[in-house]
Amino acid sequence: MAERTGRRDPHTAVKRELLVRYLDAWTSAVLRSHRRASYVEAAPAGPAADALRVFGEFADRLTGHRLDVVLLGAPADSLAPVLRELGEPPGLAVSGVDDPATLTIDGPALAHLDAMGDSGLDEQTTWELAATVARGKARELLLTVPPATAEQVAEHRARLRAAGLPYVAAVELVDRDGHAQLLIFATSARKHLATFKEELWSADEFAGVRYRDPSDADGALVDISLTPQLTPLRRMLLPELARRGRCSVADLQDHTLLSTMYRPADTIRVLTAAASAGAISRDPDKGRLMPRTVVAPG
Repeated sequence: MAERTGRRDPHTAVKRELLVRYLDAWTSAVLRSHRRASYVEAAPAGPAADALRVFGEFADRLTGHRLDVVLLGAPADSLAPVLRELGEPPGLAVSGVDDPATLTIDGPALAHLDAMGDSGLDEQTTWELAATVARGKARELLLTVPPATAEQVAEHRARLRAAGLPYVAAVELVDRDGHAQLLIFATSARKHLATFKEELWSADEFAGVRYRDPSDADGALVDISLTPQLTPLRRMLLPELARRGRCSVADLQDHTLLSTMYRPADTIRVLTAAASAGAISRDPDKGRLMPRTVVAPG
């Protein structure tokens, strides 16, 4: 995996950490199944250089492939020093697009669009670009926009589903002063959503930044950890179970994956504790909770 970037602004540090981690997984996957793919970045400094270094680690697999790095609003030669540093791997190309409205992409693509950073994008332009990138097969987005209410996040999800990206993760990054940014990942591949969730909780524990689930009515802040605090998930899962009346653990794992910032495995931890406390019933009533186990309100 590419070397981690320096820690300056905490929001920027977390976002770049997550980008590098997910790009490592995305590049490996896309080179297995496609001959050509694109990465779209709205700023040449920082994230674009990080991305290029990730791609450089796959130089031995680029033969017979083409991986395009597309810079919005910046010239291609702004990344020339990084390309030279990497030995200018065959199959890795950088291009610049002056006017985002003219952006065209062929094949699979991942776009990193940050309306809160130094890219010069405002939120409206970010969403317009997101719609452009989403038009096609195997497209993915990593967006940062201003914080939003639960209702507004639901509208964001609906917008992305309508664009062809039904699998969405949304999480607020909150610094020690309470300043928040909304990070959204959207994809047409369910397994890629699961991969992103794993990277979300595997990121370095940056001091001063915590996660908040937009769906959590209490707005609890959660430290970044491989074993995160799960009270917010419990607050969301038990009402969901009450609404359904009776369902499998797998059904609630799906809800966790698709509607919260947590991972399906976290569902097991919540339900196991709830069953031990008598808050829910289960069938069978003994043994480890499995996806096929049926649960109901206690």
